[in-house]
Amino acid sequence: MKSRIHSILSFVIVICSAALAALGAIRLIAPGSLGWMETVASGLAGRVLPDAVDAALGLAAGLAGVVIGLLGYAASRVGRPAALLRAATIVVAILLLLLTPGKLIPFAGYSFAVVVMVGVIAMTVLLMRRHIWWGVVAVIAIAAIATWVIVRLDAAQVASRFGPAFIEQLPGVLYAGAYLAVAAALIVRMAVSGTAQRGALAPWVLRHRTAVTVVAAFCAVPYSIARASWLTPWPLLAPSDLDFADDPGTLFTGLSLGAAMLCGGALTLGLILPWGRRFPRWMAGVGGRPVPIALAVVPASVVAALFTAGGIDLVLSVQDGAMGDGSTEQVLELMLMFPFWLWGPLLALATWGYAMARRADAAPVVPQESQPLSRIDTRR
Repeated sequence: MKSRIHSILSFVIVICSAALAALGAIRLIAPGSLGWMETVASGLAGRVLPDAVDAALGLAAGLAGVVIGLLGYAASRVGRPAALLRAATIVVAILLLLLTPGKLIPFAGYSFAVVVMVGVIAMTVLLMRRHIWWGVVAVIAIAAIATWVIVRLDAAQVASRFGPAFIEQLPGVLYAGAYLAVAAALIVRMAVSGTAQRGALAPWVLRHRTAVTVVAAFCAVPYSIARASWLTPWPLLAPSDLDFADDPGTLFTGLSLGAAMLCGGALTLGLILPWGRRFPRWMAGVGGRPVPIALAVVPASVVAALFTAGGIDLVLSVQDGAMGDGSTEQVLELMLMFPFWLWGPLLALATWGYAMARRADAAPVVPQESQPLSRIDTRR
């Protein structure tokens, strides 16, 4: 199974890296030929570098990703990769994060809110197959909530606006997603191969992974509380002149994003809770079975990469006045309410600790060898 995961990750690295190299070459040879690139925000490196240099680095990172992807795949066939390959993997992953286009957090938030809604429906179906009556109760509750948001919060109109906007931004999102996919796949491949355990940091992460995971999950709380306050007369993070009665779609959007953020925190806790190791028994078809390590590690690693790059970009956007007035108070408020800059690195460490713990659980227990007869004390 580990070999198959390693092969899939290598394939993703090579294909996405080749696409990034090709796009980097087009940006260098025929700048402006890709019309959709005009709507793509600059990454952390692009904030301080000319477009030509940013494109050249994208080309170099793509080519390096192809080479490392192929070398890593070959090394997995003969044994552990060399230390130089591991170092190159880390350097290229960091470079990819620096080149990842910015302003991804808002789009990712809306997209994840939709994923949460679909996930709730899927979980309800699995519940009904195992416990029909509890499933009926869940269906009634979901139907009541859906009726409320459609009738009172104008959810249908919000969805009609989201669809065209999603399609318009899709090329840029796929472009940014390729950067994140390669960076995450490089790190995950090291984790599943066991090479990431070397070094002084790994034992610390494994020892403190519970605390790290809890702090990471807590990063979802401030924003969730702020959005939940929209149901009270004292809404936080809302324009002072906004009347939710006149604009119920905004209330639906805010509550959806808050719920998505809260689900993200719950999923983060899954890295240390029992249901992160085995599917809950109420889930028909998979209940009681071990959760595949890759099923948790791969998405968590992609999100960690997104939060790290996007969180820093978000802070810098406020600091330089691109969002808001750039005041110190506003920067601090954003860092508290949108702590992706902290959540991303902590989630990466928590995911690493989860992978190491799961591998340790799966490792076969080697029985102690019997002592030679000559060394057994026969005295009574």
